[in-house]
Amino acid sequence: MHELIQQLPALVGVAVGALASYVLTSAGERSRWRRDVRVRWDERRLQAYADYGFALRQMYHLNMRIAARRGLRSNALPMAPGKGLKALTAAESERAARFEAVLLLGDPATVSAARRWHHAVWHLDWFSRGVMTDPDEWAAAGEEFGRARADFYEAARRDLGIAGELPTAEPPEWLAARRRRGAHDPSLPPAEPAGN
Repeated sequence: MHELIQQLPALVGVAVGALASYVLTSAGERSRWRRDVRVRWDERRLQAYADYGFALRQMYHLNMRIAARRGLRSNALPMAPGKGLKALTAAESERAARFEAVLLLGDPATVSAARRWHHAVWHLDWFSRGVMTDPDEWAAAGEEFGRARADFYEAARRDLGIAGELPTAEPPEWLAARRRRGAHDPSLPPAEPAGN
């Protein structure tokens, strides 16, 4: 019995060491599992945001082409409204499908920004469909699209933990110089939305 009492501190030490090892290993495993899950969802959010952005850009370019055919200022190759509206309807279906992933995976700020962006592209749609025709309102709708796009990417970058602000795009010097020389030249393309 005396021998057992002498070995008791060593046995307690072994038991405490084993328990501490188990607790630390479990905590490390949980932490690694959470990190792996976070990385997996970040990858999916990144893909959802990129796919959504691409779908809206497709709609934007179709609207620019149709608007050019309708005589509104655009730097796109004109496209007949009949053919363009059919393509625009398909692009809207694609956008709606991509938005479902944003709704599922996005944080509230990014989802709100995504909605504002597709509302801005719908504003452009009205010009493509001939519902609206005012050139000044067309220019304002293009600016609205650019702001909404930049807001979406800023929100998405924050959600993904990407540091820094989205840089603004400046036109290439040759185009800026040409615009300075002929600011009222209707053959010059309008400025692209922010971030191009």
